[in-house]
Amino acid sequence: MSRQKLLLLFILMLFLPSVNAKQKLDIGDVPPNFLGKDKEGVAVKLEDNKGKIVIISFWASWCSPCLKELPLLEGIQQQIGVDKVKVVAINYKESRKQYRHIKKKLSNLALTLTHDKRGNLGNKFGVGGIPHLFIVGKNGKLIYQNVGYGDTSMDSIVKVLNKELSS
Repeated sequence: MSRQKLLLLFILMLFLPSVNAKQKLDIGDVPPNFLGKDKEGVAVKLEDNKGKIVIISFWASWCSPCLKELPLLEGIQQQIGVDKVKVVAINYKESRKQYRHIKKKLSNLALTLTHDKRGNLGNKFGVGGIPHLFIVGKNGKLIYQNVGYGDTSMDSIVKVLNKELSS
């Protein structure tokens, strides 16, 4: 390959975004619509939940804070009602075998589980660490996001939900 062609290729690589590059979502952004497929193989989409608050959590089976957070998120969904709040828990970067195994253990939870084996959904959301929680408001825009989980996390989540429910 000639030196000019190599230089041109290098310049193009600098200016073309990578297909798998992580994007960063900011408050007020409209997140990606597709959230994976549920246990029946049906596509889970934000557009199908217009007028609801959608809580999206990227998690993994090896992440103990994730496994503490999921039942609490389900409790929020049950307490407020699925007509107002939907929780979608996206298993992040685990094998299909591992996902099936943990899905059986979580079968008593009434939240929507989807699987992001290669991290493609996570990349579109800008997920770098887990648990990574996003809350999409009734208008379809991002109103909250947080990486990690601790004892005070629920206070922040409840505050955001109460504000959105009262609007």
